[in-house]
Amino acid sequence: MFDLSLCGRIRLMTTTRFRFSLPLLLLLLVAAGIAGFAQAAKQKSPKSKSTASMPVLPPLPKTGMLKDAKDRTSFTFVVLGDNRPAKQTAKQPVITGQLISDMKQYNPEFILWTGDVIAGKDPKAKVIHKEYEKFLELAKSAGVPVFNVPGNHEMNAAQNAPCPAMGKLYQKHMVKELYGAFAYGNSRFIAVNTDSLQKTANCKPPTKKYDNKGYVNKDQLDSLDAYLKANASADNIFIFMHRPMFPKSGGVGLNEVSTKKLEKIFAKYQKHKNIAYVLAAHEHLYYNALAKNDSPPPCLPSNAQMPFYLVSGGAGAPLSGDKDEGEEEEKGEFDPDAFYNYLVFEVAPGTVKVTLVNCGTDPTKAQCKAQPSCAPGP
Repeated sequence: MFDLSLCGRIRLMTTTRFRFSLPLLLLLLVAAGIAGFAQAAKQKSPKSKSTASMPVLPPLPKTGMLKDAKDRTSFTFVVLGDNRPAKQTAKQPVITGQLISDMKQYNPEFILWTGDVIAGKDPKAKVIHKEYEKFLELAKSAGVPVFNVPGNHEMNAAQNAPCPAMGKLYQKHMVKELYGAFAYGNSRFIAVNTDSLQKTANCKPPTKKYDNKGYVNKDQLDSLDAYLKANASADNIFIFMHRPMFPKSGGVGLNEVSTKKLEKIFAKYQKHKNIAYVLAAHEHLYYNALAKNDSPPPCLPSNAQMPFYLVSGGAGAPLSGDKDEGEEEEKGEFDPDAFYNYLVFEVAPGTVKVTLVNCGTDPTKAQCKAQPSCAPGP
């Protein structure tokens, strides 16, 4: 790494009338070495504008870390979301804990949570601290790493007002990444924040002209595009978010602009046939968008076109409306046929089996039963 010509000159100078002291010689050699290392680093690590990727999404605090799984091709994970209380309280719904206890029989490696984990919508630090504290206690009880993507109750203030203060509280108590990805074995998992904050967000109720049905910003879309391109060889890609792109009730899904941009990105990589499932919540129910009903989820391999869009928002949030007067949630979040639920994904070489677990409608007592799996296409 040293400049040999410089070393030669130094040797020559020490044998002539120019006598250098030992400390000065060492100083010159160190300087030459640093310059050489800097030049090599510069040559080996050129900056590139085309290497954007998703931030690494860590599990929630105190839920543990994933085990090394570079060679894993068979594993199980669980998906659920929308457990937020029916009113402004830190206390979590009773049934949420029961769902967590029930899912342990499937021995999942980890859990994907699709947001709305607290009542939220109130940028008071002490209030939100207590709410997150209670949820994280519940998440820890699962005994496996839990990954979450924020929902509107984590990112908004009252009246669905986009609120930077709420986002900062999420980053303080949960994880700093509002979106991201992680790898597990032969599969990739991507969290998309469907309540990204625009520059105009100020915690005040938006104007009537503002389309407040979620938003996915450009940085996130660019990162998603780059990540899908870089992981084209992955066997399976699972994407989870809060607001569904294709909900049961048309009025409560992710806004049309963001939905179309996501669809366009997915279409670019459809030839790889590995973007398998797009999982969401927000609606307090289960919904199979492929069949347009609540039939069990499709499994892989399948002749139907991927990705498969599923809504699993029955982890404890009210099925039939909120108790707080003046709550502004969309009516479409509630459905007379809704039931508490979660999904079990069993990944194996060349296949993904998905089981819908129906836990009934009683918020005080879960009556969980696995539904027949691998429903055919429409």
